[in-house]
Amino acid sequence: MQRHRQAVIIMMRGADQSSEAEKEASRYVRRATLTAEVLFRGKWKLQILCAMRSGSVRLGQLARIVPGASKKMLTQNLRQLEADGIVVRKDMSDLVLHIEYELDESTREGVCAILDHVAKWGGLQFGKLGK
Repeated sequence: MQRHRQAVIIMMRGADQSSEAEKEASRYVRRATLTAEVLFRGKWKLQILCAMRSGSVRLGQLARIVPGASKKMLTQNLRQLEADGIVVRKDMSDLVLHIEYELDESTREGVCAILDHVAKWGGLQFGKLGK
């Protein structure tokens, strides 16, 4: 995943002789592409993030909230989101294993705003289709 992001960034750098407007457009595309890749790449990330909007969740809770996703797939996606700085893993174990995941405080507001916008747009766009 990291190598893919680096390749996207290198590929998008392009010509350095561009006008200022073209450079800004290029930066916009890079930021949007990287953000979409981090948040939406894969089948389960969006559902995981939506489940975390209201607070921290344990893996078992997440498995019930996101039907069809195995715990292995959820764990892999949680680790990717953690590596990207979107999710925080909290080990609250004393005697019994107790791990919770939540949106990182520094990204919570932005991620929730993106999720709200996607949900609103989807309601408007697909409401017309009767879905």
